[in-house]
Amino acid sequence: MRIERPRAGTLLLACCAAALTLPASARALNETHVYGIANFGGTNQCGTSDQTHSVHTDTAAAFADEFQALQATGDWDQVDTMNNTNARGSYFTDAAKDSANGDDLHTDKGADEADVVYIHTHGGHSLSGAYSSLEMGNASYSCNVYTDSDMLFGDSAGAGDLEIAVVKACESGDYDVFLAGGYGALKVDDSVFTMWNAFHGDSSCGNFVTRYVEDYAAESVYEGVGENWLDEAYSNSIFTNGDDCPTSIVFGSTSSLRLSMYEHGGWRDKKDTGSKTGSTIHYFGNCNPDNGSKLPN
Repeated sequence: MRIERPRAGTLLLACCAAALTLPASARALNETHVYGIANFGGTNQCGTSDQTHSVHTDTAAAFADEFQALQATGDWDQVDTMNNTNARGSYFTDAAKDSANGDDLHTDKGADEADVVYIHTHGGHSLSGAYSSLEMGNASYSCNVYTDSDMLFGDSAGAGDLEIAVVKACESGDYDVFLAGGYGALKVDDSVFTMWNAFHGDSSCGNFVTRYVEDYAAESVYEGVGENWLDEAYSNSIFTNGDDCPTSIVFGSTSSLRLSMYEHGGWRDKKDTGSKTGSTIHYFGNCNPDNGSKLPN
């Protein structure tokens, strides 16, 4: 199932998609950053100790492994890991939104300095539909970063390389936030940022997540980078707790370009979706999670 949310007035821009100019710094290297935030409630850590889940760093390592394999064959350039207190809120904050703390272009650490990022942590969303939030690892910086007031991938000056974000966190890709326009603040029209893969409602945790994250990373080198996320991360849990409801939000100028990226894009075959003036959310109809509305059919 997919729902499209074009911004008002974008139809006239569709014919200009081919003329999109990428920032000069973009595509210089193929880089991946992973952030596994497993430890909470300790010294200089965010949250409380009952939030600690060791699998958060396991899945980050599994995601990084595929890119390290690509790196070994000369098909990728760099992979960096920032776990626990090395995962700072400043690395997900753009200076255009917070001049004092924004550091998302930090070399080899910032989220917007890489082409692909993966993060496994705890998350939430506002009932008003304004934002989703992600919990960070280092209490010396912001312990929560928000999709509306902190994150901006590709700022108004064209800086930033991030194209695909994979977010293993509860409520990080909420359907109702999408409908309210709450993810529009993640990018500017001339950004290269294209895909936000996340979850509507709560998502469960366990060793099985490590396996499907590893499978997803391996399957998506050239194809299905959005579709594979839904296939691997979905879980129908009607006999225990709510379903796991993955979502894939794609930004671009036309529905056909967005669909091409969802179905046929990959780490090594990222599709140009044009100006980021519209968006589509993909999900499984009738998926019914904890802490999220039942998705429409």
